[in-house]
Amino acid sequence: MTIKPWKILSSKQVLKDRFMGLRTDRCERADGHIIEDYHVTELSEWVTVIPVTDAGNVVLVREYRHAAQVVMVGLPGGVSDPGETDWEKVGARELREETGYVPRQMIWVGTCHPNPATQNNKLHYYLALGCTRDTRQELDPNEDIEVLEMPYPEFLDYGHLEVQHALHAAALFYAERYFLKHPELRPKE
Repeated sequence: MTIKPWKILSSKQVLKDRFMGLRTDRCERADGHIIEDYHVTELSEWVTVIPVTDAGNVVLVREYRHAAQVVMVGLPGGVSDPGETDWEKVGARELREETGYVPRQMIWVGTCHPNPATQNNKLHYYLALGCTRDTRQELDPNEDIEVLEMPYPEFLDYGHLEVQHALHAAALFYAERYFLKHPELRPKE
């Protein structure tokens, strides 16, 4: 049996603002089965950056994440503004705004769907090499971010962190896959 995309019979926009949308689709599978209410979260595309200094440290952010009500250490990144599709530029901007660091080189290492069962967006990962702090943070009004550096091998042992973010663990997969092909760029221990 070949799996086929569902046919959307009707769609209703439940919520729409500048950050997200929520729509409810009524769908039909290829076998005729009707799915009455399938909820889809519509989100902008995201970028996550794995910033590494020449000393081999990864630049991290510590911030409060309200949905989970936790303070966590993680990677900088963010959403694209309407109409933006230059993900490298979005990643470099988010890195600079959140941390004050700028990269010498941005390298695309992967793209994935964060949660394709309920979200329609993609997440782009960039390795930022040669990062140096050269400006102040330019935080959004809702951001309160502390910047820190950690040796890359310590961050690679991601399971030791008290709070873990699945999409940041995936970032390490993409970074490690890249470093396997380019060992000369791997941060020195």
